[in-house]
Amino acid sequence: MRFAVLILVLTLAAPAIAQVKPDVRPGDEPTFEDVPRTPSVNRDRVIPDLAYVLGELHYLAYACEGNHAQAWRNQMQELLDLEAPANGYWRERLIDNFNNGFRDQQRYRLTCGAQVEAERRELASRGRQLSDSLLAPLLAEDSTD
Repeated sequence: MRFAVLILVLTLAAPAIAQVKPDVRPGDEPTFEDVPRTPSVNRDRVIPDLAYVLGELHYLAYACEGNHAQAWRNQMQELLDLEAPANGYWRERLIDNFNNGFRDQQRYRLTCGAQVEAERRELASRGRQLSDSLLAPLLAEDSTD
């Protein structure tokens, strides 16, 4: 599951990709068992927070761009596919957080404009911070090799 999060985090945090060592050969990629466990990252808090932010971003895109704007919902689906592919508590928790983020924005943002664009930038920055917090221990482990 941690390797799956790494894939999602790399997708959300594109600048971090440049930090990957160029001498990695195919077959040398870390496996699930190789991913370090770090007490400094509370994944049980960070991943649901990320789902909430994705829900907020999805509502703002949906409200301002129309129902064809599905990029953030697709990111959430990818998070679910990677982190909670089977039905159960963890999947329901992530879905609930996504839906709560969507509904909270829906209550407070009725019109689009400059304020919404600023909110979108702030939320995207928050999502990047959450992603980076998941990625940082993996990059730190990589730099000690």
